Amino acid sequence: MESGELGKIYYVQIGGSRRRGIPGSTFIDKDKAVFGAIGDLGCYSLDLSLNSIGYPKPLSVSAYTSDFFGKNPKYYPEADRFSVDDFSAAFIRLEGDIILDYRMAWAMHMDICSDFIILGTDAGLKATAPSPNPLWGSIISGDIAGLYLMHDQCGEPVTTPLSLEQTRGDIFFMKVRDFVDQVEKGGTAPIPTSQIIYNQAILDAMLTSAREKCEVKIEIPEI
Repeated sequence: MESGELGKIYYVQIGGSRRRGIPGSTFIDKDKAVFGAIGDLGCYSLDLSLNSIGYPKPLSVSAYTSDFFGKNPKYYPEADRFSVDDFSAAFIRLEGDIILDYRMAWAMHMDICSDFIILGTDAGLKATAPSPNPLWGSIISGDIAGLYLMHDQCGEPVTTPLSLEQTRGDIFFMKVRDFVDQVEKGGTAPIPTSQIIYNQAILDAMLTSAREKCEVKIEIPEI
């Protein structure tokens, strides 16, 4: 990405979903969680895709949500108290004339919504999920089977496998440890405030758009 080999990036597709994986407790209570799969998994999916392309500012969102699995006792034993989304999809416009095509599910009749795809004018990048895809895991959990560069050589389309650096240790522990280390030494936060605001603004706009069934413009003051 940083080498510029992809050229101008114009489209990103992310769909780290679960075939079966509705949690319990407060996750399914709208009064406590507000979001369902959008807030539980969607924030990570957005962060992965936005961070990969430099976190451009979001401009607008057109979203859809549903709860067909969570409210059906055939698929979920606590259907009577399920009050959030279990599936969401969104078309997100970003600064720089970039489109983010997002899909997320806690449960669905499919193995995966999509691979992680970045399209550029000179090349494309794809991260694939394991096959068979785990019922609970997804790309955003670090379950990546392969990384591929799609480009041309000598006028012919070529697919080049890329090596993946294996992270050793608990990723979530490492994230928390990094934050605590910065607090102890009076350093800067590992994650810029602007990225957190952009992420949450998109999530909020997705709920509004799904509820009102229309595209929602995102207004964020300069940070």
